[in-house]
Amino acid sequence: MPNVNVPSYYEDFKCIGAACEDTCCKGWQISIDRETYEKYEVSQDPVLRPIFNIAIDKNTSANADKANNFGIMKMLPDGQCHFLQEDKLCGIQKHMGPDALSITCSVYPRIYNRFGSQREIAIGVSCPEAARVILLNPEPIAFQTITTPLLADNRKITSWAFPSGGDGDPEQIDVLNDFRALIIAILQMRELSVGARLMVLGFLLEDIHRITTSATFSNAREMVPVLIMFAGMLAQPAALERQYANIQPDIPRKLEVMTKLISQSLAVGANQRFNECLLAAAEGLAAEEGEGLLEKYAYSHENYYAPFFKDSQHIFENYMVNHVISRLFPFTRGSYLDLYRELVFNVCIIQVLLVGIAARHQGLDEPTVVKLIQTFSRKSDHSRSHLESLIELLGADSQDSFVDVMWMPKETW
Repeated sequence: MPNVNVPSYYEDFKCIGAACEDTCCKGWQISIDRETYEKYEVSQDPVLRPIFNIAIDKNTSANADKANNFGIMKMLPDGQCHFLQEDKLCGIQKHMGPDALSITCSVYPRIYNRFGSQREIAIGVSCPEAARVILLNPEPIAFQTITTPLLADNRKITSWAFPSGGDGDPEQIDVLNDFRALIIAILQMRELSVGARLMVLGFLLEDIHRITTSATFSNAREMVPVLIMFAGMLAQPAALERQYANIQPDIPRKLEVMTKLISQSLAVGANQRFNECLLAAAEGLAAEEGEGLLEKYAYSHENYYAPFFKDSQHIFENYMVNHVISRLFPFTRGSYLDLYRELVFNVCIIQVLLVGIAARHQGLDEPTVVKLIQTFSRKSDHSRSHLESLIELLGADSQDSFVDVMWMPKETW
């Protein structure tokens, strides 16, 4: 069995099955790998055969991956899987055993990645139990190595290697791993506010982006001086926080942008639990006679939101670090700037919604915070269009810089 790098929370997670308050068997399209699809096609199980006839179909979309997304699970009108039983457990697993599950169903919420020759497994916070395990742990997330069986080689994994393919140059991969480690160290620097951490991360990404997009760039080792410089900067947290203090907040603009994003993108097709969060936030910030949105937001932030997060900044830290680990940030899915925008705006969406929810309930508690982050992640992390929609709604331009979004997390008036 191979060695696999996993976050320190990995072995603490266990699926809670029927007790789950937001089942993964409802609310999205479930893909079926070819091997599993063919297994279902020939199954003669007397209970499942009639359901297979109506519940599975070939994937005819243009972007279908014929190994991993060969088929799709058609859902009931309410979005629920045909095989979800009254006891909230899976009929396929009951009648055919766990080995009969598709890769999608057997893996979720685990995320299989490869970085060079390294195999990694993370867990997404879109699962309620995973969100509790990941977000509420006050200890910083670390990596550890375990020995574990992997799925068949046709599993779909997110991977990063050099354009020439393969595992890349080990020496350059070592530099890039140092880059990843520095990103995580910045996000886990508890002497800094969350906003200041995002500021430092933005400056780092901007400097590395400048190097890697240069016409003369040829080797990751060219990044080393920048990594050394930023590692040294972390020894001066007070100076970094003062630098962040010089960034001017713009709460009216922040609320305008966040409201636009939420109403035009996130609210569309949201499941019931996320809709409950959106409704609570809207009710909490609803203008009353003689009181405007800004005044209500400021009051809730000072009296309800800030007191809870005074000793709970590790929740945002764990969310950001897990985003970096699970998404191979910032090596996949787009430019450094776009991926930085996504992380910053995800944090800010969560901030704004929690301030509204705090106003509605006159306070926050851990279950409420976890529910919001989990349901938001279920909506955003599994949407192929989330990043594209965010950039479009922002009217973002390729000429924008990292500094252009550093003001967004600022919550101090």
